[in-house]
Amino acid sequence: MTRPSVRREAWTDAAPTALRARMDTELRPRYADVLDPADAVAVDPAEIIAVVVAYVDGAAVATAALKRTHGHAEIKRVFVAPGHRRRGLAALVLAEVEAIAREEGYRDIVLETGERQPEAIALYAREGWLPIPPFGHYTNARGLGRYFAKPLEPLLVGVELPAAAARGAALATQAAVAARAFDRAGADLLVVRDVPVPAEGEVAIDAVTLAAVIAPATTRIALVPAVAVTHTEPFHLSKAVQTLDLTSLGRAGWQPTVSISESDAALFGRRAAPGPDDAWAEALEAIEVSRRLWDSWEDDAIIRDVATGRYIDRARVHRIDFVGEHFRVVGPSIVPRSVQGLPPVVVQVGRGDAAALAAGSATAEVLRVHPEDLARARDAAADAGRAPTVLVDVDACTTTPGCVRETLATLRHDAGADGAVLVFDRIPAAPDEWAAALAPFATAAPAASFRERLGLPRPASRYAREAESRVDA
Repeated sequence: MTRPSVRREAWTDAAPTALRARMDTELRPRYADVLDPADAVAVDPAEIIAVVVAYVDGAAVATAALKRTHGHAEIKRVFVAPGHRRRGLAALVLAEVEAIAREEGYRDIVLETGERQPEAIALYAREGWLPIPPFGHYTNARGLGRYFAKPLEPLLVGVELPAAAARGAALATQAAVAARAFDRAGADLLVVRDVPVPAEGEVAIDAVTLAAVIAPATTRIALVPAVAVTHTEPFHLSKAVQTLDLTSLGRAGWQPTVSISESDAALFGRRAAPGPDDAWAEALEAIEVSRRLWDSWEDDAIIRDVATGRYIDRARVHRIDFVGEHFRVVGPSIVPRSVQGLPPVVVQVGRGDAAALAAGSATAEVLRVHPEDLARARDAAADAGRAPTVLVDVDACTTTPGCVRETLATLRHDAGADGAVLVFDRIPAAPDEWAAALAPFATAAPAASFRERLGLPRPASRYAREAESRVDA
């Protein structure tokens, strides 16, 4: 076969019009018993973004179009003329249309085909399209439609596992096996949820400790222990996260949480439980203290000067001298500056939790929200002059791996999220099934720091900058 050429043409040009007519002639008999002329919807040429036509020896033999459909970028009218099939022409025109969609700034594309077109369904499956529920004006369509979506760029995908398991189980081993499955699938982050009071019949491990155990079992997934600051000093939390960042080679994050439960407070016996506003005000101070401690060693503070016997340059290790309403911390940290400098902070916002939303919008690099609260979270962050990565939580208890795949396929368009976190109430017994559901949306990029995964630069120590400013002055 002569090498095909692909051209962009207008919807009304002769070649694509003729190919569409041949398509209608071929498909009409398959749906003759259900077709109703009244159901036909005329395509407005103004909604067509692009049409591509493939030519072989000067003859138009394949076509596909890209159309705006209720905010979606929809693939329309994919057709290859008889006698030219099974030669890769359908994949060729699809790839060209996908490239156009990327040029136009779309991050996902969708299409509709019919149940009586098995060859089309097989094509889309081969080309990485994922089945989804009906979208746009197809929502109330008759039952013969089949609907697909394809992500043009990866989502940020993560999972949350509890740091607890049934008594007698090898918790660390279970967690490491699950983490490896999600790591291989390309998931971006693993939140390890602290369980201060395990359920009856369960055992728990401190979340930071479990994350440290998981670290050597994985190579690329970010590890984000979720730890309450309400009853733990930020100095200790900061050094634990900083150590995790060093041992994981830059894959650590931190999800500070708060405790407003009197039963939790009774376990510590130090204080009464605070209200939500006070708890998050304290958490904001804990985050600021931690970031200052992470900055307290300059990157080149360790000099290993054998001649003078000095391991560090004391001038490059700084007291933070923090004085707030809830904490007074002199510093410096007892851990050198870690790989990322400042490990990203993740804040989870419960449904309708105004205090957590205000705190997260003001400081977090990543916000986790309920899907219904996503627009509110975007607005709150914008009001604070910030644009954090926003992920929606998906409850694994109420879904299946197949449903997760459908949810993620339209998540970015339907919800406007940057990605999702799949939340498990227990460590899954078959993590590979869930990992496979996430894999089509995950990045295939090589291992990177958590900050790099979020598109964030590595910041210089604020104290190094202050020292430079003093010298310059």
